[in-house]
Amino acid sequence: MVAHLDETPEDPIEGEISPQIANLRTALGARLRGHRIHRNMTGVALSSAAGISGAMLSKIESAERIPSLPVLVALAAALGVEVGDLFGSSAGLTEPVLVRAGQPLSTRKVDDDDLVQIEQLGVMELPEVQIRLLRMRAAKGCKTMKPVQFDGFWIDHIVKGELVVCIGEREYHLRAGDTMTYRGEVPHYGRFPGGATEVLAVQGWINTNAQRRIKLDGALLSPGQR
Repeated sequence: MVAHLDETPEDPIEGEISPQIANLRTALGARLRGHRIHRNMTGVALSSAAGISGAMLSKIESAERIPSLPVLVALAAALGVEVGDLFGSSAGLTEPVLVRAGQPLSTRKVDDDDLVQIEQLGVMELPEVQIRLLRMRAAKGCKTMKPVQFDGFWIDHIVKGELVVCIGEREYHLRAGDTMTYRGEVPHYGRFPGGATEVLAVQGWINTNAQRRIKLDGALLSPGQR
């Protein structure tokens, strides 16, 4: 059995917590999440590197728990920052992040047959918007991705192959070299009419309360699926 640093009782605060403690939880969770995302780390990768459980990390990031000092030290070390940086205002956006060729990337499969995969190449999280650079690869034989709808936008560039972008009732046939920009509020999906396809895409999520009402029918990368 592997012991985790977080195998301790819940916060030693009884009764109703003060607004100051609640604000501290929220700020710490947001900044920890910002550092993690900025470094292109999944929750699994960070919790493993810090020696804590994924459930514990989720509670900290969602402001349900304040970590102990040893856990804070472990998280900061895993992120390559100082403990004080987790309480700063920059949320990990002050230093450049370089991902070398061959480094592992956060990847999701989009369909049950594993014919479409999305790799997260980079991410920048700002107060108003979260922006991701994604690489989508569709194997020969893949037909259609499932519809998705969210508050934000897409910028698609076709590296090779073909992609039909279906937005509402309209279809746009894109070929290698084409680029298309469109908003995400209208239900949309991709269809692959030919062989293997590769797409570089910029995805922007608008940080509003409407994000909580995102309608996803598929497995596209979303802020809650890291």
